[in-house]
Amino acid sequence: MTDLQIGMAVEAYRGTCIGLLIQCTTYKGEIVRINRKSIRVRLTESTSKFGSKTTSHFDNLNTEITYRFSKVLRDGRFLYTSESDLYGHIKL
Repeated sequence: MTDLQIGMAVEAYRGTCIGLLIQCTTYKGEIVRINRKSIRVRLTESTSKFGSKTTSHFDNLNTEITYRFSKVLRDGRFLYTSESDLYGHIKL
């Protein structure tokens, strides 16, 4: 596994392609708990975009989400996904 530490800043990404435009949401937070196959992240900030236009931005979310280990990517990074990919995925 990578060198995960409690308090480490992480960024989750969720996006879809609608025609030629990309609708995406980026979540920022920090790790609050580390288990063998999952991490618990406290989300602090959320930014949604449609194309290049920012549609919403929220600070101080204070929401805790569990991301489960999914797989090892070709470049050696680890992929963690939230339940139903609702809060995106994290690459570490």
